[in-house]
Formats: sequence, structure tokens, C-alpha cells
Amino acid sequence: MMRHVMLTAAAAIALTTTAFAQVENPDFQVRAKFRTPNDGSWAAGESVGDARFDVKSRFLQVYYGGVSRLDEYTFRVQLDFTDISGFDTHYVGSQYQVDWDVYINDGFVGRVMHDNEGLGISELKYDSRHPDPPATLIPEGFPDPVNVFDVVRVYTAAPALPEIGDPLPGGSPVFQNELIEEFARGDVNQDGHVDEDDFPFLAASYDPWHVLGDLVGPTAGDFTADNRCDLADYMVFLQNWDDSHDPPAEPLPVAFRVGDLDHDGLVGFNDLNLVLAEWGPCSNCTLDADGDGIIGFNELNEVLANWD
Repeated sequence: MMRHVMLTAAAAIALTTTAFAQVENPDFQVRAKFRTPNDGSWAAGESVGDARFDVKSRFLQVYYGGVSRLDEYTFRVQLDFTDISGFDTHYVGSQYQVDWDVYINDGFVGRVMHDNEGLGISELKYDSRHPDPPATLIPEGFPDPVNVFDVVRVYTAAPALPEIGDPLPGGSPVFQNELIEEFARGDVNQDGHVDEDDFPFLAASYDPWHVLGDLVGPTAGDFTADNRCDLADYMVFLQNWDDSHDPPAEPLPVAFRVGDLDHDGLVGFNDLNLVLAEWGPCSNCTLDADGDGIIGFNELNEVLANWD
């Protein structure tokens, strides 16, 4: 049986490495979108950018939720006014052509200098590991962790530059929103849909009995951040399915426990009965764990040793 488990697991690994050899865990994004105040002034209520975390690598082996300082990630705040109504005639000299102070929850995290990426486009960017200028390293005192539903607030810049972690200023922010997950869980290829293109990632790693050990990230079918690919992940996939036709049935397991001869996830009387029913010489039997052409004490011991 051990040989059968190893062959099954090897087949799953081979499928993953061949069918998805060019696919890595894409950036996981947590984003707070900004709109201009809906106060009746020009360009009211229009989209003007966001604050966004792009997680490149999860060193804590979690692919959903917030972001930890141990992760490899970038943090970017971009304010882009170029597409709002009246930009050509109203932007220069307006209340939007100013520097901006950014806060996460109640702590200052950085200043965005106006028009530093071109007229009407302002950006602040940090990188936790290898910044390419003008990006800089995540500063000391940056909040850790940052969680989903934490609030990003953007104020008109104060006369004096605050220190990282300084408390909120008086008055109301110009832009404010919560950080949310950018893509639905199960949207492995991040095309905005949970559909049949995402299902192969789940099917290639589907391991409801947890035989293969940790399976980390969405490309390994882990949609619940528990480092497993099992029924819970399939249920998330069904919940977020948005294609026009019915979703696929639950995938077949790619690996089974030693001694689980009937592949029901348990080692018990059914498996014992299978061994006893096939007891004796056999040829090319699937139950012949050691390949000696006999169903005997070796197979019986595997069942008894793993009995639930």
C-alpha cells in the first residue's frame, strides 16, 4: 500500500509541475480604493487611486488576510487625478494639487509628494526587501501586522512632516477606506472570476485526508489559509463560483493513507475485509503493497498499524 500512496502522490506532484510549471503564486493584493469627496464640488465621487499591498511571498505561509513584516511585499499609495472630470481645467492650483499625509488606522506611515510621477499623479512606494528607486524600504515603526479591514486615511499634508507612527491629526481625511482582499478566494489566476480556469489548481492538489502535508497558497488549492487542500477549499470554490454553467464536482483525492484500501479516508473493518478476501497469491493486485505477488501478513500489518 505504501508503494500505492507514493505513486499516487508522485502523480499529483508530476501533474502540478508539468501542467502549472510556468505558474507561481501570484501577488496577493489587499487594497483600499479612494474616491473624491461626494460634496457637490467638481469631480465629486470619482475614483482617484488607492493604497495597496502586493504580497510577493508569504514567509508565514498564509495567503489571505493581512500582511506581516516577515512577508515580502510592497506598499503603494497612488493618487491619480488625470481621469477625473475637469482635470484639464480645474486640477492645477486646486485642493488636489497638494502633498498628502497617509495614515493606517491611527498611525502616520508616509507622505505622498504631489505630481512626483507626472502632472496629476502622485505616488508613495515602500518595499520590504529589495526596493527599486524611487521606492524605499518599509520604515521602522510601520504597522505590523496590517490586517484586512484596517483603515487607510489620507489628509492634506501638515506644515511639518510627522514621524512614522505619529497619531492622526485633527480634522477629517480627504480620502478614507478599508483594506480588503482584491480577488475572491479561489480566483487563482486573478482574472476577476472563479471559474473552470481555476479548478485545475484545486484538483491537482486535492488531498482531503491530508496525506501530502502542507499545501501552501492558492496555486496549491489552499483557499482557506490553513495550508491544506480539502473539502473546505472546495466549498469556498463553490461559494465564489461565478461562471454561467454549473461548477465541477468535488475532485478526486490525489493521495490516500497507508492502509486505506477502499479510499474512504479511514482505516478500519472495510479495509481488513478487503485484505482477508484477497488473501493468498495474486497477480498485479492493487492491494499488493510490497509487490511480492501475495496478499498476506505485510498487507494485514499495514491495515492494523494504521487502524482508526
